[in-house]
Amino acid sequence: FNSSLKRGRDAQRKNDLSQIQKALEMYYSDMQSYPSFTTFFGGKLCSTVACTTSERVYMQRVPKDPSSTYSYVYVPEPGASPSFYYVYSYIENDKDLSNNISLTGFTTNIQCATGELCRYYVSSTNAPQLTPHP
Repeated sequence: FNSSLKRGRDAQRKNDLSQIQKALEMYYSDMQSYPSFTTFFGGKLCSTVACTTSERVYMQRVPKDPSSTYSYVYVPEPGASPSFYYVYSYIENDKDLSNNISLTGFTTNIQCATGELCRYYVSSTNAPQLTPHP
């Protein structure tokens, strides 16, 4: 039963990151860069971090991780006008070997919880491929 719950949360994570990825691509289409701000999980994704009523909304509610233990992490290319990004999440199912999953995390050492490296990511198509943690 517990493993079914983990697989269900992992499926939700993958779906959430796919939806976030689509919103980020719409943002890029309009703005010619990806957001440099990273504080949109659980809130709206708009053309600026302020998200005033006159701005375009790309996601009405950006999902948060289905478990209160873990968080999604958005990492844009450094700089004012990022040209690529990664969105990370944790994967609970230790048997999931799908694409973009590393059960040991990635060499970027991004944490999705205190002491827990993120195990899954999506990215813009032009982002450098990540290397699994040794």
